[in-house]
Formats: sequence, structure tokens, C-alpha cells
Amino acid sequence: MKTFFSILFVFILVFPSFAQDNGPQRNRKGQGKIEELEKIKLIDVLQMDEETTLKFFARRNEYQNKVKDLMTSANDQLDKISDYIKNNGDKNTVELKKMINEYLSYNEAIAKEKTKFINSLSDILSYEQISKLLVFEKHFREELRKLLFRSRMNHQ
Repeated sequence: MKTFFSILFVFILVFPSFAQDNGPQRNRKGQGKIEELEKIKLIDVLQMDEETTLKFFARRNEYQNKVKDLMTSANDQLDKISDYIKNNGDKNTVELKKMINEYLSYNEAIAKEKTKFINSLSDILSYEQISKLLVFEKHFREELRKLLFRSRMNHQ
């Protein structure tokens, strides 16, 4: 019964976000389904009750938003680096070094956010659950990568 309510809660969290996203319909559906599946599996793997599920996903959403913003900034910085390389004759400049260091600082900030997020979970999850979360994330990414690779190979 707890699992049912947890899954119901996830659906309530996930579906309103679809209405707010104005991106391409196809990518939104696919990404949303993947996120939905990930949340359901996480609830199951971590065996969280409703209260813990609420706290965990609220904190996780905040973390993911911060990382998304940092990744956007890092990608923007890579675009600036690319433009600089295309438009300037001298490629070994102090300006380019600064741009590279700024890009690297975004990556460091992403790593720090992950560490901060994982450490912040100790008040709502046990260390066993945190360990399971880390292992789950790794396996989930690997499985997703394999599925995407197989899908691309089948469409060629």
C-alpha cells in the first residue's frame, strides 16, 4: 500500500511538469518517461515511505535544478570557446586560458553540488539507502546508455 501511494505521489509530481515545458513534444515525452521510471525505481530500491519520498524528491529536484543551471553555463562557455577559436588567429592567448578555466570551474561546481547533495541526505536516508542511491544512479545511467546505443544501432 505504501508503494502505491509513493508511486501515486511521483505521478502527481511528474505530470504537472509536462504542462510547463514548451520543448519539442517528442523529446519531452521520452525524457519525462525516463524520469518517471527513474523515480519509481528509486522509491522501490530505497524503500522510502511517503514522508521520506516527499523530502527526498524535493531536495533532489533542488539539486538537479542547480546542476542544470551549472551545466547550461558550462555549455555556454564551451560555445564561447568555440566561437573564440573560429574567430581569432592567435589560439594560444591569455583570454583563451581564462575561458578554459571558467569552463573547468563550472565542472568543479557541479561536482561540489553533488557532494553537497549526497551529504545532505543523511538526515532523511540511512547510509545504506544513500549507498543504494549511488549504485542505482550508476547502473541506471549505464542501462540507459546501453538502450540508447542499441536503439541507434537498430535504426541504422
